[in-house]
Amino acid sequence: MSATHFITIPTFHRKRIFQNQRYGELLTETLMHLRQEFKVLLHDYVIMPDHVHLLLTTYGAVDATTVVRTLQTRFANELTNQFGYSGELWEPAIRDHQVLNADDCTACVRQIHSNPVRGGFCEKPTEYQMSSPSSRWVLDPLPDPLREAQSV
Repeated sequence: MSATHFITIPTFHRKRIFQNQRYGELLTETLMHLRQEFKVLLHDYVIMPDHVHLLLTTYGAVDATTVVRTLQTRFANELTNQFGYSGELWEPAIRDHQVLNADDCTACVRQIHSNPVRGGFCEKPTEYQMSSPSSRWVLDPLPDPLREAQSV
């Protein structure tokens, strides 16, 4: 069974951890490794200073919460090892919205792409470095039933 999820991961007390672009790059690399390990499809993402949005599809026994918790733990360990960071990184609660149809998916993609523009970090989504629209990584296409209304 597969499921597509729009996930929001807030930082602890909305601390602006990802103002440091090197931290954002490390999170992206960690996410890409987990993508391979868990064999999930990553369709879109944005790393804002105080939260992260992911649009991903899980298969079989793999659930989105496990992927996110593993991402949080591995990133925290790498951040400590590489940069000596100590302290809380993540709020315990994440938001996980299961995407059920193409219109819902289009709204999620728009939210991801427009988030840095609304936040005043750029004028176009492709200008924001810590996001899929400007990513050097090749991401996965959406499942066919969710692509129908895509015109973002």
